[in-house]
Amino acid sequence: MKDEITREERVDNLSGMGCSRKRVEDARFTQGKGNYVDDIKMDGMLFGDFVRSPYAHARVVSVDKSAALEVPGVLAVLTAEDLAPLGLHWMPTLAGDKQMVLADGKVLFQGQEVAFVVAEDRYAAADGIEAVLVEYEELAVLVNPHDALKSDVVLREDLVAEDGSIPDGAHGPRKHPNHIFTWEAGDRESTEEVLDNADVVVEESMYYHRTHPCPLETCGCVASMDKVNGKLTLWGTFQAPHAIRTVVSLISGIEEHNIRVISPDIGGGFGNKVGAYAGYVCSVVASIVTGKPVKWVEDRMDNLMTTAFARDYHMTGKISATKEGKITALKCSVIADHGGFDACADPTKFPAGFMNICTGSYDIPTAFLEVDGVYTNKAPGGVSYRCSFRVTEAVYLIERMIEVLAIELNMDAAELRRINFIKKEQFPYQAALGWEYDSGDYHTAWDKALKAVDYEGLRAEQAQRVEDFKAGKTRKLMGIGLSFFTEIVGAGPVKNCDILGLGMFDSCEIRIHPTGSAIARLGTISQGQG
Repeated sequence: MKDEITREERVDNLSGMGCSRKRVEDARFTQGKGNYVDDIKMDGMLFGDFVRSPYAHARVVSVDKSAALEVPGVLAVLTAEDLAPLGLHWMPTLAGDKQMVLADGKVLFQGQEVAFVVAEDRYAAADGIEAVLVEYEELAVLVNPHDALKSDVVLREDLVAEDGSIPDGAHGPRKHPNHIFTWEAGDRESTEEVLDNADVVVEESMYYHRTHPCPLETCGCVASMDKVNGKLTLWGTFQAPHAIRTVVSLISGIEEHNIRVISPDIGGGFGNKVGAYAGYVCSVVASIVTGKPVKWVEDRMDNLMTTAFARDYHMTGKISATKEGKITALKCSVIADHGGFDACADPTKFPAGFMNICTGSYDIPTAFLEVDGVYTNKAPGGVSYRCSFRVTEAVYLIERMIEVLAIELNMDAAELRRINFIKKEQFPYQAALGWEYDSGDYHTAWDKALKAVDYEGLRAEQAQRVEDFKAGKTRKLMGIGLSFFTEIVGAGPVKNCDILGLGMFDSCEIRIHPTGSAIARLGTISQGQG
C-alpha cells in the first residue's frame, strides 16, 4: 500500500469530504460589496472622535471645551467629569483590571483618550477636537518595566491605599505600586537544585519586542440605542462579540439580553480586535444621550498608538543538561510589560497566557516559570497576535535556549533537539509545567523536515562558505535557523479557558437536508482571512 496518495485519489476516495473548497465570498469583495463598519449608514447618524494626550504621563489640570462647542456641527464634548456621575468613566478589562474610558485626572500613555467630541459629521468632529483646550502637567515617564519596579513614581495611584499600602490585584499579591501580578508554574526548589548540580548550565536573557498587529481595517463601531424598547444594537470590529456584550452590559447597566452585538465583515483582526476600547463605550453613551446612532472609527495613527499590542516580554532562561546533551531542568523568569492598564485578553486562570508551555516539545523533567506583570507608560494590551496566548514568546524562549545549549556543548542543534524530543511512546505526556500533551511523533516529523531541506547538504555548504571566507574567496556566510514547536490549538477546554466567565470554546452545527445539501453553522466568524 502506498504511503501517500494524490489529491485526485483523495477526492475520489472521500467524495470530496476533507478537501479544500473554493471561497464563496470573493465575488462581493472584489466587486466592492463588502459590508464593513465604516460602510454602515443610518438616518441621523452622528460621529465621534477623541482628543488624545500628547504626553505619556501627565496630570490633566483642566479641559476647556467651550470653544469646541461653538464649532458648527459639534453637538457635545464628553469628559471623565461627565461620565463619572453615571459610573462610566472607568471600565473593566478582560484581565480583571480596570481602565479609564476618558482620562480621569491623569494620562498614562501617549494617545490616551481625554475627551470625546460628538458631531454631525466626522469633519466637524475633527474641527471640534482641535478646539478643545487641555492643560497638562508633565510627570516622570517610565517605559522600562525593570525601572518601573524600582521607581518611586507611582503610575496607578488608584491602586494604592490611602495609607500607602498595596492591595492585592486580580491575580494575588502585588509587591510594588507598579507591579500587577506574579504568576508561577512548576517546582522552584527542585529546579534550582538540579541546576546547581548539573554538568552543564547556560543562561541567556532576551527581549521579545513590542509588536502591533496592525490590521488593514482599524477599530470602530456604530452604537444605536432604541429608547422606546430599551434595546441597544452595537455593530463593530469585534473578534469576540460575546465578551464585548458582557463588558458593555457591566458598564452601562443594560441587561445582556437587551444588547445585540453584530460583527460585520472584518478587515483583519490578529488579536487587535478582541478587547474593549474607549470608543465603544463613548459611542454607546453618546447614543443613549442623543437618542441617535453614533459612529466611531479610528484613523491609522490612533490604531498604531493606542490599541492593543503584543509581546513586550523580557525573558531570562536558564537550562541544564548532561555532558551528552540530555536536558535536566529549565528555569524561566519573565518581566511582562503590560502598559498603563492590564488589558490582556488572556484566559482568567492564565494571566501570562500559555507561557507555561515554554518547555516546548522536549522531555524536560523539572522546570519552573515565574512571570511578573508590570505597569509602564505605554498603551495597554498584550493580545495573542497570531498565536494562542503567549505561545510565540514561549517558543522563542525554549528554542533560543536550545541553540545556546548546543553552542555550549559543541553539538549540532538538530541532534540536540532529537535527543530531547518527547518520545512517541511517552504520550499522553505530562509536562513539568502542568500541560498534558495528548499525542505526537516529533522524531518522525523532524526527520522528514530535515530531509526535505537536505539539512546535511546545507551544513556542508555552510562549512564550505566558512572556509572560502577565511581564504578570502567570498564575503558571504550562511546561517541556518532551526525551530520546533508544539502549539495549543484553539482555546479550550472551558475548565481552563474563559474570559469574564465566558467559555472560549468553539462550536459547529451541521444540518443535512433531504436533497443532499448541507448547512454548517459555525461558532467562529471571519476576520478577513476568508
